[in-house]
Amino acid sequence: MKELLLTDEQADELLNIMKVFASRHDVTLTNNTNGRIDIVGENNNRFILDYFYNEHNKVFNFRETRYNYTLFRINLNNKFHKNADGTIVRGNRINIFSADEYYQKSDETTHYRAFPLPYDKISNSDDFLRTFEELIDFANITERDKVSFKIQDGLL
Repeated sequence: MKELLLTDEQADELLNIMKVFASRHDVTLTNNTNGRIDIVGENNNRFILDYFYNEHNKVFNFRETRYNYTLFRINLNNKFHKNADGTIVRGNRINIFSADEYYQKSDETTHYRAFPLPYDKISNSDDFLRTFEELIDFANITERDKVSFKIQDGLL
């Protein structure tokens, strides 16, 4: 099995450092919109926030770029995630980086454990815009005004 190159403590440190959006990002969301936002943290740590939007499935995936590991992923949908211990988390959930999960699952891919929403600063909402605002706080991102989303009329 491949060794995981990041520890839980290092992932927490990356999540807790202050970050800023690297450039402006103004998007009108339509059904099946996806995109990527570049983020820079202290000591020039780089991050990417991928997002996907449709009426029934909204996803945010926040990852570091050195090893390309997901630090957290928020899924707003009716799907599920099965953790290594067999627990199934259905519906809105957050997946958090976990070295233990990686070694227990032993699939050389899954490096996060799912938790139902609400979780910490993230509420249990299907609202993309609200969740995005909460995600900014959770990830310690400043300069919110560099990124804006609008949702196409009729999709709310």
